[in-house]
Amino acid sequence: MKQTFKTFSWCQAVLVSVLLSSISVYAEPTAEETAKMIAGPAPKGKAWEPAWGFWKDAPKYWLPTHFGFVKESKKGNVDVLFFGDSITKGWSGAGKEIWEKNYKPLKGLNIGIGGDTTRQTLWRIDHEALDGIQPKVVVLMIGVNNIFTGTGTDEEIAKGVAEVLKQIQAKCPKSKILLLGVLPLGNEAQSARTKIINGMLAKLEAGPVKFMDMSGKFTDANGKVLPDLYSKDQVHLAQPGYVVWDETMMPVLKEMMK
Repeated sequence: MKQTFKTFSWCQAVLVSVLLSSISVYAEPTAEETAKMIAGPAPKGKAWEPAWGFWKDAPKYWLPTHFGFVKESKKGNVDVLFFGDSITKGWSGAGKEIWEKNYKPLKGLNIGIGGDTTRQTLWRIDHEALDGIQPKVVVLMIGVNNIFTGTGTDEEIAKGVAEVLKQIQAKCPKSKILLLGVLPLGNEAQSARTKIINGMLAKLEAGPVKFMDMSGKFTDANGKVLPDLYSKDQVHLAQPGYVVWDETMMPVLKEMMK
């Protein structure tokens, strides 16, 4: 009788696993895994291969930052999810006033993390970032840190973004995805790469995925970034940059939320 109970329990576990396949099988890393993760960056890999994040100036904080967002998202009541790197994270900084006015009423949640590439985004999806929520729209902007860190050629970065889209759709099959192009940069050589990458990302528009390239709103007639929209590094946005982002994207976002 005891053996029968164990067998039944195992069968139940398999059935639950199948039925809830959209829920990650991962949990927070063990103490041993955590020690490894805070000791250094993940091994090098392709843009479409998951990897944990590592901040060399604050090695203990990337992991709890991620799981802090997991905890927040699991509270539910999320209709618009912003996913990306520090430029997205900036909605809680330079763009905070606009966020509070325009996106908080839409039940928005921002889980952007500074320094993330497509690899960290994939790792986060594998580790509960999207578990238990079905936003109406996921707003994704990712890829600029792939350029900065040398994580992939232009084609490989686009492939990494394609994999991120695939995994978002697997986790949130009822959600639409607004894929935003990589914004122009002050460094002309790097900015030239964003144009090429965005051309590839445009081809990923299909089904629930809509692509939007806002580059023209952030550059002048010669293709140079408008300095007033950026912070001094001409990578991150200043408050006026978030105004432009908001004004450009909001009509599209509201239409997608219907």
